[in-house]
Amino acid sequence: MTFKFWGVRGSIPTPLTNDRLKRKISAIVQRMRPRDLESPSAREAFMADLPDWLFGTPGGNTTCLEVILSDGTHVLFDAGSGLRELSTARLQSDTGPNAYHLFFTHFHYDHLQGLPFFAPAYIPGYTVRFYSPVSGFEDIVRNQMRHPYFPVTMDGFMKGDLSFHELPTSGVIHIGTAVIRWRRVNHPGGAYAYRIEDNGRVLVFAPDVELSDREFERNESNRSFFGSVHSMVLDAQYTLGEAIEKYDWGHSSYSLDVDFAGGWRVRKLYLFHHEPLYEDRKLYRNLQAARWYAARSGHESLEVHMAVEGSVHRV
Repeated sequence: MTFKFWGVRGSIPTPLTNDRLKRKISAIVQRMRPRDLESPSAREAFMADLPDWLFGTPGGNTTCLEVILSDGTHVLFDAGSGLRELSTARLQSDTGPNAYHLFFTHFHYDHLQGLPFFAPAYIPGYTVRFYSPVSGFEDIVRNQMRHPYFPVTMDGFMKGDLSFHELPTSGVIHIGTAVIRWRRVNHPGGAYAYRIEDNGRVLVFAPDVELSDREFERNESNRSFFGSVHSMVLDAQYTLGEAIEKYDWGHSSYSLDVDFAGGWRVRKLYLFHHEPLYEDRKLYRNLQAARWYAARSGHESLEVHMAVEGSVHRV
């Protein structure tokens, strides 16, 4: 099982602005020495040695995760603006699937705004299956593509084979070679986290959650969902100070994430749902701080990564 990040920002799309790009370029130029420009190999070596926040970007699209199961089935989680990037890439390739399973964690704009631009849903011969534990979610999805919110409707223009599958409040569903479970988590209006088990590997996706004592408790319910996890994608929108200041806003901090993932002996933690006000340098500083904290809080075996658009990972 592998997964790919197509959208990693929280709340609202955050494109790289001209001013931020100019600051990156200026910082790169200041690091240059004459010998770094002497040959193509010298230039390549110079670029390879640049810090990640300069030579690249975590990305500005909102939540979308693609999971490819061991049998090749494609399962998507959330339809933020990153779904459009996935759609564009698939249509430019001859190797993409013609069937998708799309699960929603909840229906805030940043988890839904890419759906009207998901090209496979418009093309006959493609199959898209939608899933959510929210009662009546089909109306929620269809109604956001109506006047005055959007110029075309799902009924009138999406010619793919679409179907909606309302999940019970708890349970399991089998998709391809995977068993997928879900549970409600702490977020304004409610949201769901998903646990995907495939061929002995386990991924948990919890993009919007304000961690509380409830999730840390060592009870059987928590153990069955958060235990024996190989990779966890977790809301890390804030620093701890901001999370305290913004109590009940529905998001967590990277330090809480480290304590949580480390406490449940997760192997790999991916910091996700990046704060839209943070520049790339701030995000990478948070990553360094999270790794420092993990090493000094007794969680040395926990690998801490940052979710970066376009990156592919094996669970």
